[in-house]
Amino acid sequence: MLSTIQMKFISILVFSILILSCRKGPSLSKEEVKQLSQNYIKELCKKNLECSAQYLESLPSGEQNAARSGFSSLDQCMAEQSNQSILPDDYEKVTDQQIGKVKRCMDDLLKTPCSEMEQAGGIPSCRELFPDGN
Repeated sequence: MLSTIQMKFISILVFSILILSCRKGPSLSKEEVKQLSQNYIKELCKKNLECSAQYLESLPSGEQNAARSGFSSLDQCMAEQSNQSILPDDYEKVTDQQIGKVKRCMDDLLKTPCSEMEQAGGIPSCRELFPDGN
């Protein structure tokens, strides 16, 4: 027969498991999810500027000035993307799987040279973030 202490321990354990299983949202905090989304946009803008600079360098000098006007600064890119989020706006709908995909994409974004991205039509792990082709 179980002692009173054992019964209390089992009750606390069961109660804890129930509470943890009912928790909604990812393992990251709401602020960490927001920061991850902002970091993704920042890294994407940086990569865009890096690839744009390489493209400009490949152009004949006479065409560089005309092409340069179409490219933005990091701050301008960030401002243009400020209303974008790579993860669902509703925190409870964000999953650890989605967070993992964003982190994998960011790692690949930092490692992949622009020429390789151009040849492959982007980064496969980043395309996974947009399954509908959006």
